[in-house]
Amino acid sequence: MTNTKSNVLSVPLPQNAHHWAEKFAAEQDNPQKGKQVYLNTLAIYAVHSYLKWLNIKTALNQGDSWHRSFRAIFDIADLVLPGIGKLECRPVLPGEVAIVLPATIAQDRIGYVAVQFSQQLDYVELLGFAPARETTESPQILQIAELQSLDTLIEIVYRRSLLINLRQWVTGIFEQDWQPPELVLASNFRSSSTINRPATNSISRAKVLDLGTQVLLLLQLTPTDSEVFDIRLRVYPGDDAIHLPPNLQLIVLDAAGNTGMEVQARSADDWMQLEFSCQHEEKFSVKIVLGETILMEEFVV
Repeated sequence: MTNTKSNVLSVPLPQNAHHWAEKFAAEQDNPQKGKQVYLNTLAIYAVHSYLKWLNIKTALNQGDSWHRSFRAIFDIADLVLPGIGKLECRPVLPGEVAIVLPATIAQDRIGYVAVQFSQQLDYVELLGFAPARETTESPQILQIAELQSLDTLIEIVYRRSLLINLRQWVTGIFEQDWQPPELVLASNFRSSSTINRPATNSISRAKVLDLGTQVLLLLQLTPTDSEVFDIRLRVYPGDDAIHLPPNLQLIVLDAAGNTGMEVQARSADDWMQLEFSCQHEEKFSVKIVLGETILMEEFVV
């Protein structure tokens, strides 16, 4: 990979990229749709190769663009970054000065990478990045001249890698240490028997925390009809204990680090709980305190 001019990165397209592009294009009903899918696939693979070069993990086969039915219906070129979000990798043909984003593209993107093709399709140039933004414009148009540096993308990926992205939970993408509650709480019958049956559209995950003694943190996320998500936090005893450690604290902090709410375990509590709501893109932290031991988990919705 080489820089050919300021803020533009050249990425070669290996034969494997063309293999996938040809395979997906051949499935389409007409040549025009086949060309669209071909270029989308190459654009995705190019961004995947670039991020792989930077040791940023991607998941090619988790994107909607890698599913036969979705790419047949929609003009879609998404690339999943596990635990971080999705990038839209938009092809740019020679001479084009703007990108028209299809109205069907979902609003859950980190942003958009412009991928310009050479005439021979043996390499592409990554022209820049546009962070996702709230807009009522349809279709949305991105001017090539107004794209930001790829460094902006890397900064966003780095910041998001430090956060647990709860919106990704809605799409079925979870961090490895957050497991289904029935698995995490299975060793503690008393804890597992006190789990409320979640709402139909709720997503729940649990994690083991070591504070010198183990406790189990459960987070239940429930989307509403708006851009608001209801969140329930519960802490259960671990290590087959019957009760939580006395004076264990569960604290929720806002994006500025201010305490929003807190609860403290009493001597005979077998669980404790906090409930609140967050809007899309809102950040919060969960602090678990036992004596001088403090653990933090940071989230973005």
